[in-house]
Amino acid sequence: MTPSLTVLIVSFVALLILGLPVAWSMIAAILAWTLFTDNFYALPVIAERVFQGMDSFVLMAVPLFILAGELVNAGRITERLVSFANALFGWMRGGLAQVNVGASILFAGITGVALGDIAALGRIFIPAMVQQGYSAAYAAAVTASSSIIGPMVPPSLIAVIYGSMTDLSIGALMAATLVPGLLIGAAQMLLIAVQARRQNFPTVEMDRSPRAMTRVTGQAILPLMLPVIILAGMLGGLMTPTEAGAVAALYAALISLVLYRAIRVRDLWPVFGRSALFSGQLLIIVGCGAAFSWVMGMENVPRLIGGQIEGMGLGYVGTMLIFNAVLLVLGMVIDPTTVIILFGPLLSAAAMHAGIDPLHFGVIAILNLNVGLLTPPLGVCLFAAERLAGCGLIPLLRETAPFLLVSLITLAIVAAFPGLSLWLPTLMGF
Repeated sequence: MTPSLTVLIVSFVALLILGLPVAWSMIAAILAWTLFTDNFYALPVIAERVFQGMDSFVLMAVPLFILAGELVNAGRITERLVSFANALFGWMRGGLAQVNVGASILFAGITGVALGDIAALGRIFIPAMVQQGYSAAYAAAVTASSSIIGPMVPPSLIAVIYGSMTDLSIGALMAATLVPGLLIGAAQMLLIAVQARRQNFPTVEMDRSPRAMTRVTGQAILPLMLPVIILAGMLGGLMTPTEAGAVAALYAALISLVLYRAIRVRDLWPVFGRSALFSGQLLIIVGCGAAFSWVMGMENVPRLIGGQIEGMGLGYVGTMLIFNAVLLVLGMVIDPTTVIILFGPLLSAAAMHAGIDPLHFGVIAILNLNVGLLTPPLGVCLFAAERLAGCGLIPLLRETAPFLLVSLITLAIVAAFPGLSLWLPTLMGF
């Protein structure tokens, strides 16, 4: 590592530890690098890179998908999805835990954000599971673990950001993450089935007559059409990601305002305010991250990483293990969006240099970073679920460990067999 690169990395990490926001830590580190290298000519270029990082038609999809998610939450559509998941999965032993995972899969197809899943579903499932005799820690563990499915099942906000940062087709990336996301959900449901037999978890009693099932399905069909419209439009070449985001926001507004009348026009202002605030915070990080990545490129970091790994002669399996380890560690200590903005282009270029398909690597990166949401010291999904359950972090970690293990096993399977993530994009013609 060169002295100038050391200054860049050390100053960035030190400022983060001191509590400076991510975007300003990146800019301050870039300024420290500029002073150290006397590359003052680069300052106008850095300012331009910040602007160019945000000035992307594809990134316009980000605030639109965020708005769609906020409208869905405000429109109280969650209850309809929970009832539908109950009809599908509640008959099994450990039914309410199974419904929790199933609802996360359905909810993921609408918001695609892990914390959104916990905020919407945790308030419903954690008290209900405790009332049925599950421990608060187990209820929180199921809720936190199933929430990582959200960023894998389209429409995925993190896939939009990864695709825009690495110049990958966002439609292809969303298609590639779908099967691994469903595999994570299936693995967690299988684990619950095993635990349910051992601990004699209860089933969920409800009317499952044809008439009742038809009614529940009818109530859920309109919200469930949202991901179908988005995927059909993007994968069929009818809409760009940005246009899909606009359609998603308009559709969510129509069903919440007009059809269900769950919100009123005057209730839209807080929804727009939250969406604008979150979008602004995210896009500032994206812009500063683009400048930081440019400086890292000036220091030849992608070639450095790729050359180091290639020089080890580890082959495909060994190389993939190294990348998985790096991504898992990064996901444990840094927010996934920040990792993608900072290191996505660098690691993707290094993976291509090592002979790994860039689309497959994108799936592995997103999956690894989602798993990081369940591991301390960051573990934002753990902390969010613990706050709702009030069960204590240590009991929650103990109950989460089996779910973390099956998620890691699924990750290893997806990493070892690229066809699991690549067959659907290939089928769709990407």
